[in-house]
Amino acid sequence: MAAVECPGCKANITVPDLINCPLCQTHLNPPFLRELREKEARANRAAANAQRIQGAKQWLILAVFGVVIGLAGYLVYSVVVPSEAQLHARKVSAALLACQQRIAGLAEYGEAETPPYVKNFGKGDEFYFAWQRGSFHFKNGFGAPVPMSASCIGSVSTGEIQQLTVNGKTVL
Repeated sequence: MAAVECPGCKANITVPDLINCPLCQTHLNPPFLRELREKEARANRAAANAQRIQGAKQWLILAVFGVVIGLAGYLVYSVVVPSEAQLHARKVSAALLACQQRIAGLAEYGEAETPPYVKNFGKGDEFYFAWQRGSFHFKNGFGAPVPMSASCIGSVSTGEIQQLTVNGKTVL
């Protein structure tokens, strides 16, 4: 409750229903009492506003926390559960590796370069990799490098190589 100074004795008075000052018996006129009630009402409004602001701060903190948790969940979900495009890209990469290993394994004299990365020219469920002549080498019986070319065609969904050609000869 707000305190008002008595006009007679300058004492702080906090009881709003008094007509006379309890210390000096000075008559408290209605404007004086009205001032006391207005001060008390302002103090109550200020306390209520402070509580509303505190509540708004708490909701804001909860909202920011919720957004952060939501973003973290989305990021984890997008890494753990790949999209169809990501799955397709992983399968194409696995097919390229299988083709590279299969081609390198065809070297007759043991030493062979693994064919380098090439772009997939296949459409849809087909993969098609092509290496131009000289992009990798096999060693011949004399140990000299021989420039090679190759192509590899297959199914992305099964990972199966359906056709493999090395230096113009169909191997598979």
